[in-house]
Amino acid sequence: MAVRLGLDASQPYASCAVSTEAGIVAALAMEKPIENFPELIRNTLTKAQIRLEEVDEIVVCIGPGSQTGVRCAVVTGNALALATGKPVTGVLATDAAAVAAPPDKAGKIAVPAGRSRWYVQDYERKGEALYPLGEMQLMDEKPDDSFSLFSGDPDGCRESELCAYGILLTAGAQRQLIKQSLQNEIVPYERTDDPAAWQKSEKTSS
Repeated sequence: MAVRLGLDASQPYASCAVSTEAGIVAALAMEKPIENFPELIRNTLTKAQIRLEEVDEIVVCIGPGSQTGVRCAVVTGNALALATGKPVTGVLATDAAAVAAPPDKAGKIAVPAGRSRWYVQDYERKGEALYPLGEMQLMDEKPDDSFSLFSGDPDGCRESELCAYGILLTAGAQRQLIKQSLQNEIVPYERTDDPAAWQKSEKTSS
């Protein structure tokens, strides 16, 4: 049974979620991710009735979004990976939103970029799979035909939880999107044959 811990701080609220083969079993969100991330992770694991050592994979949202928040989540994810010996994977917020979106609204995804601007990514659905189309764009206005988990409301606690859902759904059911998501901001780690040794995996090309 794959148990995944999802971390996101790309928006005003930090969020944490836990998934198993049964789906999302716990999700929480709170303000001030830098100060409260350890408490958030502990409370989410407690709610899920899962111990940290039982987690098989750590999944982190690598943006786009708050630069400080993304860095906080990435550092926390890498630290947990090094402490537990479990792999860590980075997922884009746009990928997470595309997977979490209703099937008829996953074609164009928008994520708040701050200062009333939006990051927009187009997707194509082939059967149950989603594939990004072209480069992500930075726009001054949210396109009318786009879908977003985030309204830009600073009080969007529930929205942040949905992003944690999305990154776990992407890791669990849309692995091909992870290849698109891997960036220099987060480096997955893999164990070698020697349990005491670590090697950084090469950046996955799209």
